Amino acid sequence: MKDGDDLMNQSLDRARRRRFTIAAAIVAAILMAAACSSSNDGGSASTADTIEAHASQSVQGPTDQVSAILVQPVNDAQVVRGDDDMDHVEYELLVVNLFSDPVTLSNVTVLDPDGQELMQIDGEVLAAATQSLFTKEPSPVIGVSAAVSVDVDLVLAPDTVPERVTHRIDYALPADSAGAVILDDPVVHGPEVAIDRRGAIVISSPLAGDGWLATSACCAPNVHRDLRLAIDGRRISTAETFAVDWARVENDRLFDGDGSQNEQFYAFGSEVLAVADGTVVSINDGVPESTPYVSKAPETKAGFGGNQVILEIAPGVYAAYAHLQPGSLTVKVGDTVKAGAVLAKLGNTGPSEGPHLHFGLLDKPDLFAGRSLPFVLDRFTLGGTVDFETSEADNLVISPESREVREAYPLYGSIQNFS
Repeated sequence: MKDGDDLMNQSLDRARRRRFTIAAAIVAAILMAAACSSSNDGGSASTADTIEAHASQSVQGPTDQVSAILVQPVNDAQVVRGDDDMDHVEYELLVVNLFSDPVTLSNVTVLDPDGQELMQIDGEVLAAATQSLFTKEPSPVIGVSAAVSVDVDLVLAPDTVPERVTHRIDYALPADSAGAVILDDPVVHGPEVAIDRRGAIVISSPLAGDGWLATSACCAPNVHRDLRLAIDGRRISTAETFAVDWARVENDRLFDGDGSQNEQFYAFGSEVLAVADGTVVSINDGVPESTPYVSKAPETKAGFGGNQVILEIAPGVYAAYAHLQPGSLTVKVGDTVKAGAVLAKLGNTGPSEGPHLHFGLLDKPDLFAGRSLPFVLDRFTLGGTVDFETSEADNLVISPESREVREAYPLYGSIQNFS
């Protein structure tokens, strides 16, 4: 087989050289045509001047201009009222680089239907929000033939959310880009994104007691907010946009001792509660506990959530609980439960760094293909907010607070008291 492999490699090398020659000829032809056009017109404007002139124009609607990137919404936007008493409009923009050079996003401006600026995303915020689709590597630079997703967390005053928004997306190419001459405008005017302005689903708490920290939740970039999976080769699912991972805090810590055992975590063994009346449609049990901070890849798809319970609480609305203690489930498929009923105990099963409850609402009973639905808790006391940038697992930096909250979503890093 080695001789056959050598012949194949030689053929591939010839094909690559031919493609390179053709590509080089095309670029040369483009540059020559541009030079002739400039000479015939008697002008001396540079490529950069031409691009700058286009960028200064106000473009409305399709104009048949060549751009380096393609931008489309992943889904319609969703809205949730956060515990900051602001409406958070959540969606993602899929950005594909179709050009021969890397593209750097400069800023993303969100506009209302009248063209008024609602928000501008740039600098470090844009860098963190622009991520590779699955690995979630943040960077405003989009490689050649690469695609990224840009998280948008549009924060607006209550009851001011428009029916739709549009965008102005500015980008830049390398200074030595030979192909930039074919670009008409380093700005994308659009796309339009429709906003689902229906109220979020009101539920009761899935836990009892105080000190529950949302270690992953909407709306800043984090492991939940940024999960994206391809479904049926036709769409991108966002199954965890509003899902919350709750761990328990006592004395600014998550555990007692060195955190090497599940039993040292204050959350471990807590009762997990039904958030509404419902019917059990799916369970998974028998997955053993993991060791804290030693997460192992599961052997089956079902094992990704560890031990699980899924309730149908309304038509097309499913409450999903994951990482439960093995053998602690009190329900079986087909059981009906009342809000507040004990379903299981909080554990550390499946790919989990430590004991916590993963909870979220979905539009179908599928942790992968379902779309995350916005929800608000009927009541809780906001106990403070954790600064994750300066915190360690054994020493959380908390800004304390004590404020009664009703029908709001627990934002990333906030602490809820459910007593």
